Amino acid sequence: MILALNITKENPLLQLFSRIDHLLEQFQEEVSPRRGRPKLYSDVQILKCFVYQAFQRIHGFRELEWRLQHDPIAQALIGLTSVPDYSTLCIRAQELEDTLYEDIYQVALIVLQPKTRICFWDSTSLRASRFDSEARKGKGTRLGWYIGYKLHAIISEDRIPLAWDLTTANVYDNQLPHLLKKVVQLDIFMILADGAYDDKRLFQAANETGVHLATEVNPRRAKSLENIKDPYRQQNIRYVKTGLGKRMLRKRSAAERFFSTLKVQYHLENPRLFGQKRYRRHVMWVLFAYLCDRLVDKSTGTTSAKAPWNR
Repeated sequence: MILALNITKENPLLQLFSRIDHLLEQFQEEVSPRRGRPKLYSDVQILKCFVYQAFQRIHGFRELEWRLQHDPIAQALIGLTSVPDYSTLCIRAQELEDTLYEDIYQVALIVLQPKTRICFWDSTSLRASRFDSEARKGKGTRLGWYIGYKLHAIISEDRIPLAWDLTTANVYDNQLPHLLKKVVQLDIFMILADGAYDDKRLFQAANETGVHLATEVNPRRAKSLENIKDPYRQQNIRYVKTGLGKRMLRKRSAAERFFSTLKVQYHLENPRLFGQKRYRRHVMWVLFAYLCDRLVDKSTGTTSAKAPWNR
């Protein structure tokens, strides 16, 4: 289908897809040594379909197939001569997530060059349907008791997710020390977190990776702060009780703004999804779409992290 040039140029997906093309320039399509039909759709086209899914807040592959069939402009921007069916999308999604996704994510971080000297570690509640058998009951700061999942993330000072994981809601925040290993190659001096991360195992893991972890004080079952005997936690108490430590902890609000942006603009919380695997897939592509938007901002010189209608 031939479309007017001004229609495609004015579409916000155009810049988004151009950033994806730029990211995938160094990734070559692998040619299978086995006999068989070649891929009908390239990895780039399938990747753009999933970004379109996150951008348009589409819930499933059947809906994605239907929406693409009725959106000729999106077909032209993605470069589709025919729309992949939902079974093809499901198979290719699994392939991309197992092989290419992590590499592209890391390349996007390299291009973005986030400010990593001061980072934040936090989680956000993601509600699910009460009929989701894999969801679990947990307690959030603002929601109280809810059924669903939880997104844990280490975020840079300019609100770029450096490492993340999705768990059920009953997993406490201090149970994910492996996230520190994912950011060990980055130039991080300090990670700020709330009292849920005031745990001796996390302080020890941060010390081993050369990162200073500063958290709000959580006395837990101790009657007073003087009863805390762990040397790492004692050091953290002395730091955050001083003027400098108090001022540093106030910056943690950037993590809340980051999660709020994902929920408002990208529909991160999606109670219509059933199963942790489907929810994880949704989170993966929402975060990737967010990175692509940040790449567009970088190319246009936009420094504000506010929503486009508030800039």
